[in-house]
Amino acid sequence: MVRVDFDLFMERYGYKILLAIFGMIVAGIFAIIGIWAYVALKYLGLLFGGLIIALVAVRSLMNRRILDAQARVFSKYFYDDRRRR
Repeated sequence: MVRVDFDLFMERYGYKILLAIFGMIVAGIFAIIGIWAYVALKYLGLLFGGLIIALVAVRSLMNRRILDAQARVFSKYFYDDRRRR
């Protein structure tokens, strides 16, 4: 029976395994989004489904800007890096 050193195994294959797991997670996210878009277009019709997809895309972009602005404001409020007098 051959014993493989764990450090050598991780050095040789560890990053590839982590990259594969991360790739599967990202592919799964895109697959879920794609399935959702397909169902919206198939069952709601091309015009209404496209409108729903466009509204969700615009809302997600606006939500990102809103959350970014909130994060900047909260970071100034809670983590003020100015020197104290």
